[in-house]
Parts: sequence; C-alpha cells; structure tokens
Amino acid sequence: MYALAWHGDTESTWEYLRYSIVQNFGFQLFGFPFVGGDICGFGGDATEELCLRWMQLGAFYPFSRNHNSVGTRSQEPYSFGEKVAKASRNAIRQKYSYLFFYYSHLYEVSLYGGAIVTPLFFEFPEDDKAYSARNDTFLIGGGLLVAPVLYQGATEVKVYLPNENWWEAGSRLQCSAYNPREKEGITISMPASIEYVNLFFKGGSIIPYQDALSSRVRRTELLRYMPMEIIIAPNGKGNASGRLVIDDGDSVNPIQNSIYRHLFFVFSMERLTLDVNILHDYPNSFRCEKFSKLTILGAEKLSDNPDACIKVKDKFLTEIRGSYDANKKIMTYYMQNAIFNWGDITSITFKTNCIKHSQTQFFT
Repeated sequence: MYALAWHGDTESTWEYLRYSIVQNFGFQLFGFPFVGGDICGFGGDATEELCLRWMQLGAFYPFSRNHNSVGTRSQEPYSFGEKVAKASRNAIRQKYSYLFFYYSHLYEVSLYGGAIVTPLFFEFPEDDKAYSARNDTFLIGGGLLVAPVLYQGATEVKVYLPNENWWEAGSRLQCSAYNPREKEGITISMPASIEYVNLFFKGGSIIPYQDALSSRVRRTELLRYMPMEIIIAPNGKGNASGRLVIDDGDSVNPIQNSIYRHLFFVFSMERLTLDVNILHDYPNSFRCEKFSKLTILGAEKLSDNPDACIKVKDKFLTEIRGSYDANKKIMTYYMQNAIFNWGDITSITFKTNCIKHSQTQFFT
C-alpha cells in the first residue's frame, strides 16, 4: 500500500529522459504505482535544454524528484536561470491542477492494484499505432494524455490520438472525434512549447480540475481552499465516468480511519444526466468540494437543454443556467458561493425549465 520507488541511478542524457517513460510502465506492473525517475538525470552534467524538458516531463511522474550525484553540476531549475525555472514552475502547476485526479487514482490502485501510468495501448489494445506510441506519450488515470518534448532541439511534438474523442486540455478544443468506421486514429502536431506541457482529455473521462497555473499556487495545501471544476469529456457513445477522493490532507492514515469522501460520477448524454454516487461518506465537508463549476465538452446536444437541475439529498434544490460556447461546443455551469457540496448532490438532470419539471414530479 505504501510502495514507492525511483528508477535507479540514470544518466543525464536525452536517451535516459525518453527511457524514463517505459520505466514508469514497468514499475506499474511490478506493483509500484507511485514511481518516478531522477529528474534531469543522476550521473553526469545536465544541460539547460535537457533539464528544462526533463522538468516538464518529470512533473507528471507520480513521484517527482530532481536528484543528482555528488560531483556533478547543480541542476536545480533556478541554477540554469529564469528560463528553466519558469518552465519548471509552469509544469509543476499544471500537474497541481490535476492533483486530485492523481490522488483519486492512487487511492484506487493502493487498495485494489492496477496502474496509474499506462501506455495508450492499454486503453486501445487492438490499435497497432497506439502500441508504437508507447515511447512517446503516457496516460494518467486512463484519461489524461501527457505528450512531452523528448528530443533535443525539437520545435514540434507529433501526438498519436487513437480513434476516440480527444480534447486539448488547455484550450478545451476538440482535436479528434470518434469515427465508428475507422479502427485507427490520427496523428497531430503540437508546439514544443517551453511555457506548458501538451495535455489531452480522452473521451469517457470525468476529471476534477483546479487552475493552479493561473492561480500561481506555490504549495499543495492551498488546493484545499480552491474551488474545483468537474470536467466531463464524453466518449463516442456520449458516456463518461470518473472518481473524486478527498480527505482533510493532514490526518495520518485517512483511509483506515475513514476520514475521507469517495464520489463516483457517471454521465450519460443520451439520458442527459450526471449521477453522483457516494462510495464512502464522511460527516464533515471539505472546502474544496463546494460546488463551483461543471464543464461538459462536446455538449452540442445540451444547447437545447441549458438548465442543470440539481437534486440534493434526493430532493430538487435549484437550477443553474448553463453558458454554451457554440464554437467550442462546451457547456459550462457556474455558481459562486454555492451552499451545497459535490458530496450532497445525488444527480443532475439537464433540461429546460427545471422548476416546471420539478412541479410535475419529473424527479420522482
């Protein structure tokens, strides 16, 4: 349950940077989900460019640590100057934005086994191109695809996206759509930016998100006080699911002592519903789970059903009028200073005029 490992004493070379991805896969199979390599390499002197790209990649290891040998040059990001320091801060804050997503999946694998870092072909086993991409990209929790820069002097990154719905995480723009007539996906080109790491949402995922990058979060404790956005990325059939595990962030052994809440979300575009199932409850509320924002990608069908009808404790509570972005096909529901938490919600139905439906026993 407490298994943790690092890859061993690697060299500060581009080859070892690339090899660290498949090393993470291997350790998952060995029963070490919380694993990572020595970022920027252990032996030898890292260059500025190598350390910058390794900090971007390594930020998304489950276990992230910059570590090197005695007698080698200093490789703290600031030792290379502001360019590497800024790129490192941005990458770490990108990872912090999905920290509850990481935490929720680490909870699951710590109790039931499995892997948090997987290659694409784990999700698409019949796609040969997904297998070929195993050295280039990796999935976190089966739903967040990380596509880092792996080669010296690169100006773009080629990213293979199997046949499913995919969205670029930063812009929320859809970059690939599921095609039932195709077996393979597409390859796209993305900038090899030093400002951010290329991330993608896989269709079928529900992902908790906090914007730690724009908020310039400096330590993870602050995430406990930040509002949380729930992002729904439906698959080709219009379905998605995901989990959220929250504890107080301070107690020792919160799972054994039952100081946590475990929610499992199930979304159906066909039924126009989001069910919130409580798999483990806790009597106290956590500040970050206050309802704040719900975002549904690929939501063209919801443009005619703009209201989110919130059902709390099996009773209709309120409605939230959605804001639809026709260009991106995204529906967003936002409520400032909500009086209820995600753990209070039993279901959300997407309709027009919730009050009318509640009066006609729509929710019974």
